[in-house]
Parts: sequence; C-alpha cells; structure tokens
Amino acid sequence: MRLLIDENISPEITDNLRLLEYDVKSVKESCKGCHDEKIVEIALKEERIIITYDLDFGELYRYLGASSIVLRLRTKNPSLVLKYLVNFLKTTSEQKIDIKNKLVILKEGKIRLIG
Repeated sequence: MRLLIDENISPEITDNLRLLEYDVKSVKESCKGCHDEKIVEIALKEERIIITYDLDFGELYRYLGASSIVLRLRTKNPSLVLKYLVNFLKTTSEQKIDIKNKLVILKEGKIRLIG
C-alpha cells in the first residue's frame, strides 16, 4: 500500500509509518505548499492513497477519483491518530478490503467507504 501524507498530518505519523515499513511519501517533503489538485495528480500518477484531515479531498475524490483516507478523529494526538490509522490499514490488508479508488472517512469506531 502506497501512501501520500498531506501537510496537515504530523511528521511523527509519517516517520512511524515508515518505521512500520509502509511506502510513504510526504507532501511536506516533496511538494510543500502544493494545491490540493497537484496532490491529487501526484497520488493518481504514483498510485498512492492520500491521508489527510482536509475535507476538501472528499469533494476532489468525487471529481478526480484519487483514493483518499480523510481522518475525522476527535484528536490529532499523533500517537492516537497513528493507532487508529495503523489498525485500519492492517484490517483492510488482513481482510483484503480494497480501498483503491475509494474515499474512506475514518472516525473512532466508524469507517465509511465511498466508491
């Protein structure tokens, strides 16, 4: 699973995902200040799933189709966000749930798949 981490996600989460051997690219490191459309373009070209807090990616998904996980958690504490995110990623992998070309809204205790 190839991930593209938006600028609004803590670098601590990016670093820990790398330690867990996820294929991670950070917008902060590769395209700082890029518009959302450019981020979508990168995600589509490199077949990456965008991880973000930005609700605009839900709208962009509808028009451009980039796979996205929008975090709607009550906390932005990096260790807690990482826990929810890794649990979700492991579950989708173990249960062979395809999230490619989908929009995922990830909340505490609730996951919504669109697409």
